[in-house]
Amino acid sequence: MMIKAIPIKKLLLACHLLLACCFCFAQDIPKTIPPFNMLLADGVTYHNADKIEKGKPLMIVYFDPECQHCQAFTKQIIKNISTLNSVQIVMICSVPGLPPLKKFVDAFSLGKYPNIKAGTEGMYQTTLKFYNVDTTPFVALYDKDQKLITFHRSVPEISTLVKEFGGR
Repeated sequence: MMIKAIPIKKLLLACHLLLACCFCFAQDIPKTIPPFNMLLADGVTYHNADKIEKGKPLMIVYFDPECQHCQAFTKQIIKNISTLNSVQIVMICSVPGLPPLKKFVDAFSLGKYPNIKAGTEGMYQTTLKFYNVDTTPFVALYDKDQKLITFHRSVPEISTLVKEFGGR
């Protein structure tokens, strides 16, 4: 059996096409805050991008109330809340009903932290699409001027987040 040699030019062309496809599908996330609108666990109050305070850093967490990694990350946020007091924390999910969100908010007593807002976008999934979220939790950090610092597609350490915020 004879193996046919592939000419170098064809091999290089194939490599270039493969790289071009990779760059086409590699997506960078926008540098701005997503235009979210979420219903809080009380079922009455809305919180949206227009209500984000200017002049304060922001952490957006896209989560699933039933995700164990999201729950563990939330425990870490609460445990280290004193180091995150100056950070606005917006936790967004897209569960269609309020019971899972309410259970999550109550389980972590999120209502007692004035810098944390947790809500659902319902079936609109604006934030999910904005960031192209494929796993939870997804975490995006913004500086006081609402410019993207960085994002995490896996669970970050709180100490890493504090450093990324500049040690605030």
